[in-house]
Amino acid sequence: TWWRHFGSGYLQVLVFREASYTVGVVPLFRHEWQGRRQLTLIGSGISDYLEPAIAPGHEQEVIHRLRAHLLSYRDWDICDWQDLAADTPLTALGRVQDDTPCSEIKLDCAFEEYWGHRSKDLRRNLRRYPSRAEQDGPLEFAVTCCADLCLMSELIRLHGDRWGKQGQPGMLAANGSAEFLRDIAREFERLQMLRFFSLRFKGEIVAVSVGVLYHNTVYSYLSAFDPRYEILGFGRTLLYESLRHAYEQHYHAWNFCRGDEPYKFSFGAQRIAKCRLILTRAVHGDIS
Repeated sequence: TWWRHFGSGYLQVLVFREASYTVGVVPLFRHEWQGRRQLTLIGSGISDYLEPAIAPGHEQEVIHRLRAHLLSYRDWDICDWQDLAADTPLTALGRVQDDTPCSEIKLDCAFEEYWGHRSKDLRRNLRRYPSRAEQDGPLEFAVTCCADLCLMSELIRLHGDRWGKQGQPGMLAANGSAEFLRDIAREFERLQMLRFFSLRFKGEIVAVSVGVLYHNTVYSYLSAFDPRYEILGFGRTLLYESLRHAYEQHYHAWNFCRGDEPYKFSFGAQRIAKCRLILTRAVHGDIS
C-alpha cells in the first residue's frame, strides 16, 4: 500500500535466510534524490518505526552480509535510513545521529493510580473541560474498529482545519497522504488492528484519532480536533477517555509515535530515543 502511493525508483528488498528460515528483511528502494542515487527504507516519511526486521541472535551475521552487499552493489551513492531504534544493530555499519524521538505511556497499574500521579492542573482541567461543554450539550466518546468513512473524512478535515488555523499545511497535506490513510485503514481493519477514537459534541464530531493495535499496544498515529472549540479542550478530553478505555481493555501501552510535544509528557509518556543512519559510498567502493 505504501509503495502504491509513494514508491519511486526501484525496489531493493534485501532478504537474509539461514537454511529455509528468513532471519532478516531490510526493505529498501533506490531512487534519485538531490542528484544522488539513494537507498531509502520503505515507509520513510510517514512512518514512525522503521527498524528492519532481524531475528534475535542473527544480528551480527545479517549486518555482516548487509555490509558485503553494500560494498559489492555499485548502483547507490548514499543510504539515509531514518526512524531507527537507538540501539539498532545497524550502527555497526557507520555513523548515526539523533532523530525525532517517539514516546509511550506504560499501562502497568490501575487507571485511578495512573491518573492520580498526573499534575493537579491537568486533572483539574480534565474535570472542567467536559463540565463546561456539557452545559451546552452532551459529550459522547466512542471507539470504532472499522474503517468508518465518516470518521476518516472528519479526521482529515479537522486535521487540515487545525493546522490551517496556524498557517501550516499539516502532515496529511504536506505528504499528500490522505488517500493512503484511507487505504491502509481498510487493511488494518481486515487484520482487526484498527482503532478509531472519537468525541462528539451535540452529535457533531469535534475530536478524532486513529491508531493501530499491535502486540497489545495502541500506536496512536494521528489525531485532530475542531479548532473552533479549542477553549473546551476536546483534544485533551479525547485522549483522557481513550487512555481510560485502553486501561479497561488491559492494553500494555499507549504509544504516541513520533514527536516530543509537551502534552504527551504531561500525560505521563516516556521518551523513546531514535536514530538515523547515513552511509555514503566512496568512488573506490568503501562505505562510511
